[in-house]
Amino acid sequence: MSHLRSLMLGSLLSALAASPALAQALPPGMTMHRVQAGEPDASGWMLATSTEGGYAVRLPLKFNDFTVEESDPRAPAERIYAVGARSQEGIKFTVSRIVYRKGAESARHFFARFAKGEGFDSAPERIAPRKVGGRPAVDLLVRKGQAVTYQRVVLLEMDLLLMAVESPRAHEAAIQQFLAPFFDSLVVSAR
Repeated sequence: MSHLRSLMLGSLLSALAASPALAQALPPGMTMHRVQAGEPDASGWMLATSTEGGYAVRLPLKFNDFTVEESDPRAPAERIYAVGARSQEGIKFTVSRIVYRKGAESARHFFARFAKGEGFDSAPERIAPRKVGGRPAVDLLVRKGQAVTYQRVVLLEMDLLLMAVESPRAHEAAIQQFLAPFFDSLVVSAR
């Protein structure tokens, strides 16, 4: 999945968060499962379980849950299962499970690109390899203009799972408290 595609999903997520009525006019290939879903637990966070993606995370905001089918047979991604939320301040939390047409081969290829910091408009300031549930993963920090993105990419057997917190730089200090609870909440199940 290209960085442009993730920005498009982020923009769509933002539009849907601003106006649930927009969910009525979805782009071709998109299935909206839930809009502004979730009930806060005692901590104020919500469990966001992807309807079709085989994963769950905890989010500090109500979330949208959707699937995007890629109709272009030349595109590397065949399908994307996404959940995400956007605050009034423009802080976005997104998780996307990307299913590739060439399966494990493509997942390994794109993971290697993330691990090298390739494919971004601005080079990542930090790239940190790690393990998540025994799976290879990489954490990235990208600053561009007035935006900052903290991203975790997890290599699943056949897919990639991308987690991101995007924020205006003016709120970078405030989002620090949300990073670990969000990133560390990932649970992957069978899809």
